[in-house]
Amino acid sequence: MNKFFQDRKVRFLIAFFLFLLLIDLIQESYAKYTSSAEATGQFAIAEWSFKINDQDIITNNDFSATIVPEFDTNQYIADDVIAPTSTGHFEVEIDSSDVGVAFDEEITLSIPQDSPVQDIRFTGYKLNNGTVVQLSSASPTITTSHSLNEVQTTNTYTFYIEWLDGTGETMDNADDTEAAGEGSTVVSVNVNFIQRAS
Repeated sequence: MNKFFQDRKVRFLIAFFLFLLLIDLIQESYAKYTSSAEATGQFAIAEWSFKINDQDIITNNDFSATIVPEFDTNQYIADDVIAPTSTGHFEVEIDSSDVGVAFDEEITLSIPQDSPVQDIRFTGYKLNNGTVVQLSSASPTITTSHSLNEVQTTNTYTFYIEWLDGTGETMDNADDTEAAGEGSTVVSVNVNFIQRAS
């Protein structure tokens, strides 16, 4: 038996086995000590709230009732109505004071296909007290970029309209007369707000 333990290979195997046992015991003792941590972070979300003509469009995006046209005085046309050759304007006020990101706004103007008067044209617009920008497209789109932390967060667009009669018109006198029987006509104002990522 003594010879068995005197053999170098046997002693090496026993030492190796004891070494593995020691490592296992050390791992078990260290494995008893564990730590963990957990947290819940709260982050403020950037605001995204717009008002058009004092109406919150996040809760109600149909602001039709707030579009109030004003027609230019004409000795041949009654007040507050539109007829061939009429000119006038309406305003769209956009309040972005509760917006916490940079964004672009796109305003698209058009005459819907079912509108009784197809000869209404958007002739121009101005932003706040700026100069009038002429419009030539039947369905123009106006794009304005807004940076973060702008000083002026309420902007008023004034859109100018005209009922064409003569050059450029698509309706003849009979069509104009038929449209008068409808009692009202329609223009479309579509406003889109898009966050700017860069």
